[in-house]
Amino acid sequence: QYLALALTLVAVAVALPRSKRAAYELPDGVEFLVGSVKTSFTCPAKNGYFADVDNACQIFHVCNVVPKEDGSTEVQQYSFLCGNQTVFNQFSLTCALPEDAIPCGSSADFFYLNDRIGQEKVNLHDDADLQRAVQIIPRYQQAPFKA
Repeated sequence: QYLALALTLVAVAVALPRSKRAAYELPDGVEFLVGSVKTSFTCPAKNGYFADVDNACQIFHVCNVVPKEDGSTEVQQYSFLCGNQTVFNQFSLTCALPEDAIPCGSSADFFYLNDRIGQEKVNLHDDADLQRAVQIIPRYQQAPFKA
């Protein structure tokens, strides 16, 4: 009896449609934090984490390029909301207080850091990256960043 029940539950679980998280599928109440959400961001054809400048960097996107059997690619886009009073810091690829983050308008200048994710023996930041960040955020001069 228990085996039949277990097999039935497994069959039902497999048969249920899987929901794929879509771009801009955000938590209820997001408009209280962000206001009217602008859905203008589209992932580039590359993997990584990207600040959504049109939403004041309160939203960020994870982009994932998936190869298909026919040789083409599909770009998956997943959207996330930073916590209250935080923004996505394109330099650290985390949500942070605005005073600890790259100014939102400069985020695109740091999109290239995504190219280093997953590379062996390559640091996410080098000395030149740190110098660029220090010029934008003076607080980074005292931060314990090491290249």
